[in-house]
Amino acid sequence: MNAVTRRTCIAMGGLSAGLVAFGARETGILSKPEAAPLRPAASARDLLQQRHLPNVALVTHDGRRVRFYDDLVKDKKVVLTFVSSRARGDTDKVMKNLATIQRLFGGRVGTDLFLYSIARTPERDARGRLNAWAVWNGAGPGWKFLTGAPSDVETLRQGLGFTSEDAAEDADPRYSVGLVRYGSEPEMRWGHCQSQADARVLAHSLLLDFGTGPASVDSPITRAFGTGADPANAPVWNCRLLRTSAA
Repeated sequence: MNAVTRRTCIAMGGLSAGLVAFGARETGILSKPEAAPLRPAASARDLLQQRHLPNVALVTHDGRRVRFYDDLVKDKKVVLTFVSSRARGDTDKVMKNLATIQRLFGGRVGTDLFLYSIARTPERDARGRLNAWAVWNGAGPGWKFLTGAPSDVETLRQGLGFTSEDAAEDADPRYSVGLVRYGSEPEMRWGHCQSQADARVLAHSLLLDFGTGPASVDSPITRAFGTGADPANAPVWNCRLLRTSAA
């Protein structure tokens, strides 16, 4: 995430768990000193969490107090975005895309994968505004809007890599709102794409990492390929039919 790419995760997966210091050398006929107890080395997954998935306190749009890593990300497949009333046009596009993704993946959202939209400007975008956005966009149980103390949200933004080396660009909420991070936390597989792309582009990226499965009943893909009495069994594979206008 500033470097949380598949390449980074693969490299981290190669960290040796047996890298330890040895005790003092033996001198003459004296027995060597007792070695200090060895601490188990942190796993690659632990290191990734510590550096890039801070366990900060947040509040969901429906009033639930949560910890980012423990409650929202650990052992899950997640899609992470930022939203801001200071970047309203870009934020509207993000929410429209996510609403389309939610309809496409149907019952998988909230069970197999989760959508999280984080307030980039929490001093402006309190829970009430986020709740209004959630209602307006039809957010289901697997799509949460999140806010928190500005310092905690900034720690999260830095860890996740929604940042730019250019100070002016980094200060503009549109930069963070313009990115999507997604990944499978237990597998340490992460990717990213542009949030302002067509919904079909996001869907294609997610399907490559999260796998195909049944579409929801009202998905444009189901409408095109569903047959018989069980249209929900139409496979999610043809993203050309998925347009933002379908949201």
